[in-house]
Amino acid sequence: MRYLKTLTMLVVTAAALTAFAGTASATITSGGSAYTGEIVATSTNSELDGTIDVRCDHSSLAGSTTAGATTFAVTSLTFSECTADTYTAIKNGSLRFDSNGTIFWEGTELTVQLHRVVFGFPITTHCIYATSGTDIATLAEGTDQINLIGTNIPQKATDSGCGSNAQWTGSYTIVKPGALTID
Repeated sequence: MRYLKTLTMLVVTAAALTAFAGTASATITSGGSAYTGEIVATSTNSELDGTIDVRCDHSSLAGSTTAGATTFAVTSLTFSECTADTYTAIKNGSLRFDSNGTIFWEGTELTVQLHRVVFGFPITTHCIYATSGTDIATLAEGTDQINLIGTNIPQKATDSGCGSNAQWTGSYTIVKPGALTID
């Protein structure tokens, strides 16, 4: 349950970065000007729900963008205050924004290891979820909020107890630069 929630937090974070990336048809602006520089977003409420539910109390996403960029490379994606389960970003991927505020996440792989005790024996279930141009979030226009839309993130071939996909929900707050607009 926590792994899915952790994955959700990652997705939300990635979504935040995507909002900053932009596409050829969209320009990310802050304060009325095209934005160039570091983008940082944090979450305290993301969840990954599916066969396994994961929640982490904190997640952060960081990267940078240049004026006119069509994608935003995620340079840092972290999760903390999770359950005893383990979540790791294998590949951070990149985010892309379209002109209507939809955020797409490309090339991200998240691995979750669920640690349980069944009949007195420790059992670990390993799950990997991957994005491929997945529409994951929306930017609340002119605000500092990125909202995950609960899109299914498909599972790669890993343990059978993982479920074929997981839904990420929650939101991220853009702490740097703050409110964004897509023009």
